[in-house]
Amino acid sequence: MEIRPYQEQDQTPLARLWLASWRSTGLAEAEGGDGQTLHDRIPDELAAGWAVHVAEEDGALLGFAAVIAADHCLDQLFVAPEAQGRSIGKDLLDHAKAGSPEGLWLRTPTANHGACRFYEREGFAGGETVPHPKFGFACVIYRWRDA
Repeated sequence: MEIRPYQEQDQTPLARLWLASWRSTGLAEAEGGDGQTLHDRIPDELAAGWAVHVAEEDGALLGFAAVIAADHCLDQLFVAPEAQGRSIGKDLLDHAKAGSPEGLWLRTPTANHGACRFYEREGFAGGETVPHPKFGFACVIYRWRDA
């Protein structure tokens, strides 16, 4: 498995992975998404400051992390359902931490207990609960170091 920077040809497989991983959470909030919306969102997010790295093995995308460096924000971290449990999320998170030694913050749905446990295990401290800025569902803010 290799972690490498996002390339333009990753757009379609990344959108598929993103949707499948989001739906695999089992959260009610994940049921309304669609792949085309995510596909179309990627270039806009890149233009707005996303730095994306993907985990790839034998030509297949297994996961991705999107960091907004200016805000010290880990905006997205998703692993394909079939690749979960292989430490790919941890590897992507470690890569994001290495690129942001001053710290990172993120938000994740409070109902996503697996993600909350993962971030806590990886050294993030949970803080305030806030509504998601676009969709309104409850999210917890996690911080690593001073971010």
